[in-house]
Amino acid sequence: MLERVHASCRRRKHARPRELLDAALDLFVEKGFAAARAEDIAARAGVSKATLYLYFRSKEELLNALIAERLACRIDIGAHKSNDARPSQDLLRDVMTAWRLALMEGHVGGLFKLVLTEAHNFPALAHFWSHEVIEPARRLVSRIVVRGIDRGEFRPVDPDAVVHALVLPTVIVCLDRHAIGPSAPDDSLMNSPDLFNRQMDLVLEGLVPCPPLR
Repeated sequence: MLERVHASCRRRKHARPRELLDAALDLFVEKGFAAARAEDIAARAGVSKATLYLYFRSKEELLNALIAERLACRIDIGAHKSNDARPSQDLLRDVMTAWRLALMEGHVGGLFKLVLTEAHNFPALAHFWSHEVIEPARRLVSRIVVRGIDRGEFRPVDPDAVVHALVLPTVIVCLDRHAIGPSAPDDSLMNSPDLFNRQMDLVLEGLVPCPPLR
């Protein structure tokens, strides 16, 4: 009996960082980063404030862990997929689709909006965001574009221009979803289910090499 109790305690201790991260994400999205207190996060997770600090030294460390786990890790997954033999158009569409789906999720998208609205008040957060999310995403998309150019699948273009053409509309749609949400009219352009695919098609068609003139 005692061994079962100890085993249960060990499992709970192992799961505690996850519980703290989930609680922090809930409160960050509900109240904003500055207004969410460490004691409230601990209480939401069912632990004491002292226990929270055994795992995370500050709210900033909690938020950085959330960014790394919920957003940066998805870019790493996309980077691994970019090494296969499929056409570059398919790789680019898959990567952007995966990011879009992640940002449309309730709390992950809310985390993204939170970072963009809070970064100017917390310079260290802005630096972490840029280093862990923005730059890896830019490098990944650029690498796929350069791959497509080298293979003759894309015409020679500035890879950064493709990054902007693909990423910025996705950011706009995400912010619209989480800032306006249900208040937007049904016929709003942002509510169009085909908006993402049409925008992807437009960019990808623009990358296709022009046939030689006869």
